[in-house]
Amino acid sequence: MVGKTAALRAPMTEESAPRSGRQIERRARKKVTPLTAYGLFVATVVALVLSYVAQYAYVAQLNLRLARAEKELGRLIAVQEQLEQEAGELKSLARIEREATQRLGFCKPEEVKVVAVLPEPPVETQITGTLEPAPTPKPDRVTALLNWAQGVRRALAKGISEEN
Repeated sequence: MVGKTAALRAPMTEESAPRSGRQIERRARKKVTPLTAYGLFVATVVALVLSYVAQYAYVAQLNLRLARAEKELGRLIAVQEQLEQEAGELKSLARIEREATQRLGFCKPEEVKVVAVLPEPPVETQITGTLEPAPTPKPDRVTALLNWAQGVRRALAKGISEEN
């Protein structure tokens, strides 16, 4: 019994018969015409030349940016030197004295008196004759807390520096 698909199938001819491997390889190989080869060569050369020119243009652009940055740096250094000079002039003692006398109305003292203060000797006890430190007032709670926090901070800083 012949099915519908078999009836529709055409009889095998030489063209529709399976081909050998050599026949397939011959068809797969296409010859490259000299014009196509020349076109590919020219396209490759043009691409290489364009990439070289693009790199050269990029380097030229970077050099231009560098020159502009160096020019700006020179200008900023000159401005910095000028500002440092102005700051030095503003800090000078002669200018401060002139501003104090002229603008603020201060005047120089006519006579300068220097008074020397000697520290008091420590209090001696009358019975033993030894030196006794002056009594220190007891700190309040806030001061004690702040002193404790400062001690903790120092201890942590010392511990961290010793570990490194």
